[in-house]
Amino acid sequence: MLTDTKVASIKPPVTGQEEYPDAKVTGLRLRVGAGGAKTWTLRRRVGAKVINRKLGTYPATSLAGARSAALAMIEALEATGTTAPLDRTFRQAAERWIEDKKRPTLIERQLELHVYPDWADRKLIDIKRAEVRDLIRGLEGEVLPNRVLATLKSIFSHAVKQDWLEHSPADHIDKPKAEAARERVLSMDEIARVWRAAGLLGYPAGPWVRVLMLTGQRRSEVAGMRWADLDLEAGTWSLTSGQTKAKRASLVPLPAAALAIIRDMPRVGEYVFATTANTPMRGFARDKAQLDQWMASKGEGLAEAWRFHDLRRSAATHMVRLGIPELVVSRVLNHAVQGVTGKVYALHSYAAEKRHALDTWAAEIDRAVNGERGDNVVAING
Repeated sequence: MLTDTKVASIKPPVTGQEEYPDAKVTGLRLRVGAGGAKTWTLRRRVGAKVINRKLGTYPATSLAGARSAALAMIEALEATGTTAPLDRTFRQAAERWIEDKKRPTLIERQLELHVYPDWADRKLIDIKRAEVRDLIRGLEGEVLPNRVLATLKSIFSHAVKQDWLEHSPADHIDKPKAEAARERVLSMDEIARVWRAAGLLGYPAGPWVRVLMLTGQRRSEVAGMRWADLDLEAGTWSLTSGQTKAKRASLVPLPAAALAIIRDMPRVGEYVFATTANTPMRGFARDKAQLDQWMASKGEGLAEAWRFHDLRRSAATHMVRLGIPELVVSRVLNHAVQGVTGKVYALHSYAAEKRHALDTWAAEIDRAVNGERGDNVVAING
């Protein structure tokens, strides 16, 4: 039988992978790859079909946690005789709630803007309380976080009533405190501190933070960056309207420093910044806490509280300070444009201006991190 001590002591095989069955929960297995990754899986027969479902990775998911998850999945399989409950996505659950409760279009738009970018295709049963808390903490404004939390509580509660979930991951999450619209802009010294601390985080969070700083795009959009949307020769990143929070297609010219970071990323799946082969990185709040800890340990902690979204506002503010026209900065940030011509031709019409703006911003970050090194510096060390 697997024990905590045994799981911790298992060494990876030289090649391929090996599986270790658990005698306590039939079907639960620990899969150990040659690279050292330890993955919990459940192998179970459902009718004529044998399924293999990932339950988590060790040590993030402990032996006790894996057993609990396996038992919950087994119960769901035995109750329904189908894998459908295991495959149901958050979007499917939300759409069913909207239909059953006849929720207004405003609620649908709220989900499209603030929840679907991270969770649309997430399996409902995989969403954890910590992720709900992270999502709410990442929202800004006096009213929005409470409204989104209320919506999530209703959706998950409805899913519980449909027997799609055992418990709501939104339970026991308190309403955020009311907060005025943020105006936090990091100084270039603070930008340099965050950049240096990001170098200590490792893959994928550290490189993600740096690309976030260099591009000025939204955190969920950078986290969801796909290899298929990159043209590394042209140095561009193309996003469809479905991939952006603003629901507008966007072309992001990538400065040389961002391209260097991206080229160094391992290609382990669809996404550039991935926690698994099939999903983009998540856990922004944990990464933010780790950054703050690193900066504090180096005596470089920021005196004023900050968030990842503040990096986007800071990039915009400093680009204007550096002489970039506000219209161009607005195009870099993919803000709404007025008029039919702007809406139809905006994707490429300002490509050169946007590239100049982001190259100028990358050079400013380089000066903050490394000091004045000349006008032809295109990469940032550190």
